[in-house]
Amino acid sequence: MEKIRPRIADFKNDLVFKYLLSNMKDVQCYYLLKLIIEEIAHIKTQEITVLNSELNPSHISDKDMILDVQVKTEDGELIDIEMQNTKFSREIYHRFQAYESRMLDHQVNRGDKKYSENLHKVVTILFIDDIDKDNLELIDAYMPRNRHGYVRRFNLIESYFVQLPFIKVIEKERGIKSFSKSEILIYILYQGLTHDIMTLDNEVVTIMKDKLEQFNEDEGLVLAAEKRQLVKIQHYQEEQRIRKESLKEGKAEGELLKAKENTIALFKSKFSQEHDEILENLTLEKYNLIFDALINDQDLERIKEIISRD
Repeated sequence: MEKIRPRIADFKNDLVFKYLLSNMKDVQCYYLLKLIIEEIAHIKTQEITVLNSELNPSHISDKDMILDVQVKTEDGELIDIEMQNTKFSREIYHRFQAYESRMLDHQVNRGDKKYSENLHKVVTILFIDDIDKDNLELIDAYMPRNRHGYVRRFNLIESYFVQLPFIKVIEKERGIKSFSKSEILIYILYQGLTHDIMTLDNEVVTIMKDKLEQFNEDEGLVLAAEKRQLVKIQHYQEEQRIRKESLKEGKAEGELLKAKENTIALFKSKFSQEHDEILENLTLEKYNLIFDALINDQDLERIKEIISRD
């Protein structure tokens, strides 16, 4: 019996996402990447180069699968762009600020007195399968501003967070038929090729359908995409485990500190002439036993006996 080949339908899969946008010799890929850059980051492109276009299945274990792009604008300006499909976390905010700084730093040589002439803008575009509840909008743009809201003079860093789930809010408000090309792309990235979106006579829908079919014809890519998804689940579970352990450790430390403070305060009130150094570096169990002893008016010898226990 012939084994049924798996089929990938999730455009948020890192490998599918990169397959859609990385091959600049493919007119469909070029069209989608140009659409994202021009409509989301408002950059008028003349040339687009993907610096890491290879789809290497051996890299599926990489924690980050980032698309590195360099754009030459209609004005001849160079812009470095990094794109990723991810979720919100403190780590992702920190990581991409580090990427932005690194991208700028790599443009200049140390000691170059004319380094300012060689610097050009860096942009990050993150497709987030999440919503920041403090910023309820589809595309949340960031750049350094002062307290009056003015953008820093000669600013070179811009970030765009595309909050994929927010497209459902726009769908409810305006309906799919009112979507722009970039909104259709965002909808498909989030929802996939639904029946409703397939009813639209639109170039973006056609391209996304074609690219997904082409992807699923490559058995190696399909298997790599499946493994990549498992890797992401593994990373997520590992992060959740570490977070729970950290919270548990933090809670235990908090309980210990509170027990210590309460015990020392009660000790000082009953034995004001004694040094409280004897209550340093004890276990939670001992602090609780000493506190109970103090409440029950036990003498100092009883307290010292508890402290000296193994």
